[in-house]
Amino acid sequence: MRGMAVNSANTEDISTKLESCFNHILNENMQGINILNHELEVEAVEFQHWDGRMLGMIITPWFVNLVMLPKNGDNWDQLALGQKEKIAFPSKDLDMMVNDIDGFGYCRTYSLYSPCKDLPNQESARIAAAMFLRDLLDETKRVEPTYSEEQIARYLEKEDMIHQEELKKQFSEPLQMKEEVNRRDLLRGKLRQDN
Repeated sequence: MRGMAVNSANTEDISTKLESCFNHILNENMQGINILNHELEVEAVEFQHWDGRMLGMIITPWFVNLVMLPKNGDNWDQLALGQKEKIAFPSKDLDMMVNDIDGFGYCRTYSLYSPCKDLPNQESARIAAAMFLRDLLDETKRVEPTYSEEQIARYLEKEDMIHQEELKKQFSEPLQMKEEVNRRDLLRGKLRQDN
């Protein structure tokens, strides 16, 4: 990060600087944009040293992101903005994107919520961010994925069916759907009338 070596910086300095940068972005660039959740404010939470780098979460009215700062010797400013790289964490691997935050510098980010209309208040955003990061760094929660993000994306875009025969077998019994299924019920698997 420009002007502040991660190894010598403390988490409070990083959090304060990051909050200042995103409050500036909020006030200068985001006013009047309809994706904002006005129940949320800019807040950096859970920042800590991990694997020689600084890692934490940034909450804003338009997203909640994991943020990783470079360690001494990382030359992320040589990489193309938006370029993704798989980073191995204790519980799973994440494709993290290179960003250059105005007034802050280079970092890698991973979007947890974007936009974040479903978060009812700041406390819920803090809890979601903290749970995500704590699970990410807990090696006892590691599960190897069955499908890659690329396979899932192709399937969702109907370009490629993954294991068509298996899917046909798995979904051969028709579900008795609720008359109305809201997003929260869908995410919790409440699709049948008896749920």
